[in-house]
Amino acid sequence: MIRKILFTTAILCSGALLYAQNAYDALRFSEQYNEGTARSVAMGNAFTALGGDMGGLQANPASSAIYRYSEIILTPSLTVTSSEASYLGSLSSDNKTRAGISNFGFVGSYNTGRRNAGLVSWSFGLVLNKQNNYTGAMKARGITGSTSWLSSLAANTEGIYAPEMDLSDQNDPYWQSNASWNSILGWNTTLLDTLPGADDQYIAATENLNGYDISVGGELDQMFRSISTGNVTEATINLAGNFANKLYVGMNIGIQSINYRYEERYAEQALNSNDFQTGFQYFDAAYKYKATGTGINLKAGLIYIPADWIRIGAAISTPTWMYLSEEWENSMQSEFNDGYRQSLVSPLGTYDYRLNTPFRWNIGAALKLGTTGVLSADYESVDYSRAKLLDSEYEFGYDTENSDIKQLLGRQDIIRIGAEVNVTPVVAMRAGYQHYTSPYAGGSSDDARQVGSIGIGYVTSCGASDFFVDLTYQTLLKKSEETFSLYSDTSLAAPVGTNRTNNWKLLLSLGFRF
Repeated sequence: MIRKILFTTAILCSGALLYAQNAYDALRFSEQYNEGTARSVAMGNAFTALGGDMGGLQANPASSAIYRYSEIILTPSLTVTSSEASYLGSLSSDNKTRAGISNFGFVGSYNTGRRNAGLVSWSFGLVLNKQNNYTGAMKARGITGSTSWLSSLAANTEGIYAPEMDLSDQNDPYWQSNASWNSILGWNTTLLDTLPGADDQYIAATENLNGYDISVGGELDQMFRSISTGNVTEATINLAGNFANKLYVGMNIGIQSINYRYEERYAEQALNSNDFQTGFQYFDAAYKYKATGTGINLKAGLIYIPADWIRIGAAISTPTWMYLSEEWENSMQSEFNDGYRQSLVSPLGTYDYRLNTPFRWNIGAALKLGTTGVLSADYESVDYSRAKLLDSEYEFGYDTENSDIKQLLGRQDIIRIGAEVNVTPVVAMRAGYQHYTSPYAGGSSDDARQVGSIGIGYVTSCGASDFFVDLTYQTLLKKSEETFSLYSDTSLAAPVGTNRTNNWKLLLSLGFRF
């Protein structure tokens, strides 16, 4: 699928924008690609009407009211992402593997003594489910003699009075100047210099000056790598009731934990340092970013069984009210062929803000195929243009960013389909499909995300309890594709590459019913 130009790398050398919250931050922390139990993932998380699964609590709080037993479950998982980037005629591949816990919890079901009237049973659950997984990696490399990251940095630094960027005991330019942190690092590692007779116009160490003409001095080996990790996990407090074995209602209090980390490193190395008037040999720039926080939301849902063979469900979720904290750090090092080397690290930047994610609602239907199995289908809708950034202390601010959210983001339609077939009384086979339309305003079908899954389940009696094991494999059915630039344009356009990513997961659920 064709996606947006990679935003983080596009702003890496653009200055102060690097640390500003934006529409893509709002989208990142609002999206949900639920993992849950191996059974729920295997069936495409199509549990709005089906219920009876802890992973299904993410779709519908009434899911626990279907239980006729108590249950405890643990679901470890393995996520593998891979990428292949085409840049300047070269292909580079990378991958990242992370183990984690997709689900852990307890649901207790308690009878009231009534059979088919009033409140027949009620249930209480404490469940952890993973709602998003940020595991990713990318590598790009290529050779060019036309453009340079440092050229872009020099162009973006124009207009800044050079002495303002000097590091000294009396001057802290990171907080006292209008220069970007990369500009400050570039200036103080001798990767930037002023043009003759100027104090606010710059030339990069990778550029040569011939009269009035500035151009990249020689061929550069450009290298880039990024790694992202982290997740959003929701702790759910669930309460649900079974009324007359027909109507099942439930409510969740969801407490989210957000942990996102991103690191990238960009480097340029001269193939022949004698081509450069400065004797430029090598430089690299690194950026580290971390966002952590908490959020809280409420969700309510119901399941209605008009006949034994059909179930109908619906649920609605409030926005998640998030409180987020950011930390970031830049570093840069330079090397020249006369032996000069320099390495600097910026201070640690911090900022707190709030995000209100959009409302979500979903409906579903499930068909019971006798003792053979079940079919289930869900529809979910979320309008990301309704996400809202807020100051950590006040209700105002972020007017420009929230306007961008309304213009850049749009409604996403999500379809989930799942099936389960009982091969034997103790073995079940499962399959699922999920389709996510583009989250961007005016997005095309190329932006769609399609996910497929298959799984198997086994259950056996252990005295008065049942022990069960579920195994699931989930993968993207179509690789995600996005174009990227590693730096911004100057008088020449920066190279544009294409990155294709894929990911797959293995989930193993172990549980007892009693």
